[in-house]
Amino acid sequence: MKMKNLTEQREIMAGILLVAGLILLLFVVHTRQVDSSSDTHFHLYATFNKADGITKGSAVRLAGIPVGKVTQTELDPYYRVKMTLSFPKNLNLSTDTGAVIETDGLVGNKYIELTPGGDEELLENEDSIVYTQDALLLDELLNRFLEMMRAKKGLVTEGNEGEIS
Repeated sequence: MKMKNLTEQREIMAGILLVAGLILLLFVVHTRQVDSSSDTHFHLYATFNKADGITKGSAVRLAGIPVGKVTQTELDPYYRVKMTLSFPKNLNLSTDTGAVIETDGLVGNKYIELTPGGDEELLENEDSIVYTQDALLLDELLNRFLEMMRAKKGLVTEGNEGEIS
């Protein structure tokens, strides 16, 4: 009977060691992937008031060519959207580079378009892109147009038909 207990204890210890070894192996593989990414990429931050349609994995383009991606989105203390953008280390961006949220076509996917500046100083890892422009929402644009038309109609109905304003 004691022999059976000893065998069971050895099997349990072997199982525990096997599980611990697998966890350690997964940890090492994960940290190597993270480290290799930081060796080949750098990260910049960009803050927007509205970031409708931009999510983790959205493209970042320069002159229409994909050069990076959004790796994280979060709210800052002022309820603006702070995005982390990842780029290959060989991409040089000046400190006056701008970031604009654009739409691919009329109602396509959203992406961030970079507008290069002319400054000689370059952005470094963990710097922020200062010049940003929010997404232009189609419904906001339509509402603005309708308000403008209503205002124009109001001016015309007030007896100003012949006047040029």
